[in-house]
Amino acid sequence: MSDPSTESEPKGAWTHGFADGAGGARLHYAEVRPDGDLSAAPLAILLHGFPEFWWSWRMQMPALAAAGYWAVAPDLRGYNLSDAPSDVNDYRMELLTEDVQRLIAHCGRERAVIIGHDWGGGVAWQFAMDYASSVERLVVMNAPHPERMAEAFGSKPNLRQIGRSWYMFAVQIPKVPERWLATNDYERVGWLFRDTAAHPESFPPEVLQEYRRAAARNGLSGPLHFYRAAVRAGAQESRSRLSKRFAGLGRALDNVLGAAPSEPTSFPTISAPTLLLWGERDTALGTELTDGMDGLFDGPFEITYLPDCAHWVQQECPEDVNRLILEFLERYR
Repeated sequence: MSDPSTESEPKGAWTHGFADGAGGARLHYAEVRPDGDLSAAPLAILLHGFPEFWWSWRMQMPALAAAGYWAVAPDLRGYNLSDAPSDVNDYRMELLTEDVQRLIAHCGRERAVIIGHDWGGGVAWQFAMDYASSVERLVVMNAPHPERMAEAFGSKPNLRQIGRSWYMFAVQIPKVPERWLATNDYERVGWLFRDTAAHPESFPPEVLQEYRRAAARNGLSGPLHFYRAAVRAGAQESRSRLSKRFAGLGRALDNVLGAAPSEPTSFPTISAPTLLLWGERDTALGTELTDGMDGLFDGPFEITYLPDCAHWVQQECPEDVNRLILEFLERYR
């Protein structure tokens, strides 16, 4: 029997389900199953970004299923039909990655192909490091590896990227960003897509309305808490890296803050075959964040730039993205 809460979801080839995430959070997901024996189908978990929901993968799930994959796209915690805890600490990265692990187990599997975009890509990177044995192959879209972000905000400051990331700091203000985005039935959520897309025609009014509807379901405190939790964690990391590189600055920080910083994080190398897709017209994330990445991997690593795409790659250039994903998955099957 279907859950009544899913009746207002966009219609398509998918069905819906719920799984238990970390800390008892209830996670909603949409899925498209392939024809034939499900036990023989590789599981693919697709993780969306801000301010999206599972539906951002509406053009990838059927393509994956047609190629024999069991495509499962959750609403990340805080979004749409998934639970939205009220505390910023409930959006720490270790809980986000545990949600993914629990979803894989809910599907009766031990491993999965992990595909992530934007914030979902950030979770995908960390999941591949923390749960290496659970990742068959990894695909990330327009989400920098955490080592590159840590460098940009710490050991190798990138003032251009820091400027591009102004919104991450602006949303640290409690409640005000939520109210601003909620104005006029979440009209500004639609603007985020339309005004930053290389192909605004990919986001006609009926598509934007779905994103506005999903944002209104829980409000946007949960999604914004992703940034708040990340900035809290990142501030300590940046301080540690700056202190290690610039000893004088480190001593000054210690005097001001009254405590010595911890050692900078050492990110494990990723062993799963990895594909990074990057829309070059992204206004928030510079392509320099993709430079010199080979040393971050033990396994095969590929990167493909999409010069005619902006941040919303899987929705702006779905045919190219689907082809590149499926070709990559076939190469390392």
